[in-house]
Amino acid sequence: MNRFHAGLLETAIGPGLGSIADLGDLMLKARDAGLSESEQFRFSELFNWATQNMPYANLLYVRPALDFLMLHSLREVASPGAYRREEQRRRQQFRQQRITPKPLDPFGGFR
Repeated sequence: MNRFHAGLLETAIGPGLGSIADLGDLMLKARDAGLSESEQFRFSELFNWATQNMPYANLLYVRPALDFLMLHSLREVASPGAYRREEQRRRQQFRQQRITPKPLDPFGGFR
């Protein structure tokens, strides 16, 4: 395992094919969750994979706009309380707070 928790194969083949291997792992995890009640699969895992591999989403001027307009709301639907946990972690680890308004509530209006 390397520092990103990738195995030898993912390290050797690079990030592009490593992302495909991650998607395969997610699909196998979803299959196992359908077959066994002890396994769990959260939509937020698939959502995180999709946002990490979305073309042009990590550009300096694109990501903040995507986060504010869409991704925070979708993340909140996929994992309720995600925004609150992110705010708490930001305050505890970095002693930072938001300077922009809170993102849109997926169910209407601002929070």
